[in-house]
Amino acid sequence: MLIEQLKIENQNLKDLLAEQRRKDKASLALHLAMVKMKIRQPKKSHKVTVETKRGGAYTYKYADLADVDKAIMTAIKETAIDGKPLLTYRFEIDNGAEGISAETVIIDATTGYEERTNRVWFKNINVGKAQDSASLISYAKRYSLSAAFGIASEDDDDAQTQIRNQEQAVDKVGVEIIVDEYLHDKTERSKKWIKSKHDRATGEYIMQLIGKFKLNQHLKKNQNQQIEKRKKKHEEQIDQQPKQVAAKSEDEIIKDIVDKPKAKSKADPFKDKKDESKVTEVQQDLFNSVLGE
Repeated sequence: MLIEQLKIENQNLKDLLAEQRRKDKASLALHLAMVKMKIRQPKKSHKVTVETKRGGAYTYKYADLADVDKAIMTAIKETAIDGKPLLTYRFEIDNGAEGISAETVIIDATTGYEERTNRVWFKNINVGKAQDSASLISYAKRYSLSAAFGIASEDDDDAQTQIRNQEQAVDKVGVEIIVDEYLHDKTERSKKWIKSKHDRATGEYIMQLIGKFKLNQHLKKNQNQQIEKRKKKHEEQIDQQPKQVAAKSEDEIIKDIVDKPKAKSKADPFKDKKDESKVTEVQQDLFNSVLGE
């Protein structure tokens, strides 16, 4: 009995922890979406020239780690509630013998829940050279951090990729998370974000989601009204049906009471015992004397 009770308590504890983890994960997703949509892409104010193996070279612009960090921290400050940030982050670096890896750990400042981004790894061809290794670590951090918060920190010469990036300018998943909380829970953080300034594309998508929600609510309300009407009509029919049956049964009972005795009175209960022979004069005189005639 005690073992079974312990098993039940252990399972309940697991369920509570799983539910809390789900809530914490949802909170982080919401806060990350709010921050990401406030990020203004940093200017690519730095240039680097890369030499190719064939003797050629190309130059591209990029935003360094400080620029990326500044863009993210500005968005975190703008989304703070009562002066308290929603998110923070840290790096985990592994400077190995063959290469350097970096991982961004995003932390929900309201719950302490954290999630790690995919670890990025770069081969270090200048092992032992502190300056070169530091530059590679800085590059790995920038790459990881940019990926975590959706920042394009380097030039992209691929025209198709540029078009795709423009199409993804609105973080639809993030907007949906915040709008869903606003529509269903009316939290202060979601209200504040909804009422804040947005770019045109984001604003239009917000209105699209809210409009769709209101339309669905309207259709659902009408559907429920129709269901209630039909249900009420059906219940009225059911209520009337027993009354009709009861009235009919009562009529039949009354008819049985009135008609059946008549039928019985017409029938002769002593028919099988009847003597059909004529009454003699002596018997008739006896009957008459009894009846007083």
